[in-house]
Amino acid sequence: MIKNLKHLIVFILILLLVVLISMAASRPVNQFGEKGISNPINPVITEKWPGLGMMVCSIDNTSVFDGYLDTLTVNGFNEIRIDLQTWNAPAGVARTKAAAIHAIAKGARVIWGVGQWNGINAGYPEFPPISAANWINYRQAILDAAQWAQNNGVYEFQIGNEEELQNDDTTLTDTQLRKNLKSLATEVQAIFTRGNISYSCAMDSIDSWISIGKGDIDLLASNVYMGGTDDFDNYWTTKVADLVNAFGPSGTYITEFAPSYVSLDSYSTDETVQATAVAEMIDYIKASGINRATYFCWNYGGYGVLKDDGTYRQLWDHIL
Repeated sequence: MIKNLKHLIVFILILLLVVLISMAASRPVNQFGEKGISNPINPVITEKWPGLGMMVCSIDNTSVFDGYLDTLTVNGFNEIRIDLQTWNAPAGVARTKAAAIHAIAKGARVIWGVGQWNGINAGYPEFPPISAANWINYRQAILDAAQWAQNNGVYEFQIGNEEELQNDDTTLTDTQLRKNLKSLATEVQAIFTRGNISYSCAMDSIDSWISIGKGDIDLLASNVYMGGTDDFDNYWTTKVADLVNAFGPSGTYITEFAPSYVSLDSYSTDETVQATAVAEMIDYIKASGINRATYFCWNYGGYGVLKDDGTYRQLWDHIL
């Protein structure tokens, strides 16, 4: 009797062990957000548009940043755009370089570059607007960054982002700036040979770029937003169509898109409404013929897929 009881106990223990192992194997992988909150990774990647990339803002905590990349790559986001820092902010540029290297190590196709920030109106005189006088410094910074990108495995190099919003408009007009950027692209072509050279303009600059042509800029891209404080509800679709008609699907793409350039909550505080808008934008961009678009943004306060409390917005399910 005792012998049989021992066998029964051993059998029950073995059975419990098998059940526990099976449960552990079936649990979803977890990723920790910046606030230390565990977020389940959505394992469903089959419905994600292959052309959809994600912008990820560089942060100082590399282990957390690696966690972001793990979440994205396991869900099929293989194209990562790193935030562009102003060329004359060494710490910021160094942080984005580190982020790019980490993303490349994860197997991501990385879009990286530098630009200029006009910080005068925001009270940062150390970041003046682009002018005729300091253009030579901007130019050299772009050339140096292009060499770094070439040496470190960057997939696509950007020579700027909405720089027409960063010039002084007197000594360096928007028209002259665009001519300068086209000339700069020609110089960069001799340095960065491992991939495409791109430039991201704001929606309001698309028509001007169409008029002047993109020259040696491989991809004349744009940042498009729907809604917000301005009435972009229909305007953005017109601008996307204009890009495709002017440069063709292989000559343009969308480097940023979201329901609002101000914040997602300025579009709507209802996350379901936000998610619906994201799905609508993706559907339209795909139908336009554009084959690549980068969502803005994974981790950036009121814009992020990942919220400040470490949880995901509902739009995460709609992006996949």
